[in-house]
Amino acid sequence: MSVVDKCSKCDAHCCRHIAVQIEKPVTNKEIDQVRWYLLHENVWVSIDHDGNWLLEFRTPCRQIVNNQCGDYGNRPAICRDYPGENEFCERETDDTSYAVLFTNENEFLQYLKKQNLKKTTLRTRIKKSQAKQKVQRNRYV
Repeated sequence: MSVVDKCSKCDAHCCRHIAVQIEKPVTNKEIDQVRWYLLHENVWVSIDHDGNWLLEFRTPCRQIVNNQCGDYGNRPAICRDYPGENEFCERETDDTSYAVLFTNENEFLQYLKKQNLKKTTLRTRIKKSQAKQKVQRNRYV
C-alpha cells in the first residue's frame, strides 16, 4: 500500500501539529521557559522514546481539506518525506510518539518534582552506601 493510499484513510493527524526539538531544560531559566510554553493554549512539550525534548504546537495546516492536503502536489518536502525510512506514521501503530507528554504547566511541575525525588533518593542511597563502607573500613583498622 502506498503512502498516498494510507493517507487517504487518515484524519490528517500529522498535519495538525508542528513539533521542533528543544534542549532538555536543566537550568532554572530553561525550566521557567518550558513552564512559559505550557502556559499557552495548544502548546505541548514531550520527551520522545530517544530522550529528545520536543516543543509542539497543536495547530492544523491551512491546506487541510476533508482530512487531506488541498495542495498535495505542491506540499513541502517535510510532508513528502514523512514518514521517513524505518519510521511509522503515528496512525500505523498503537504506540505513542512520546515517552512523556506535558500539556500544561502542572504536569511539567509534577514531573520535575518526581525527578527531583528520584535524584534525592539516589543521593541518599549513595550517602548511606558510602557511610556503610566507611564503617566497614573502620572495623578493620
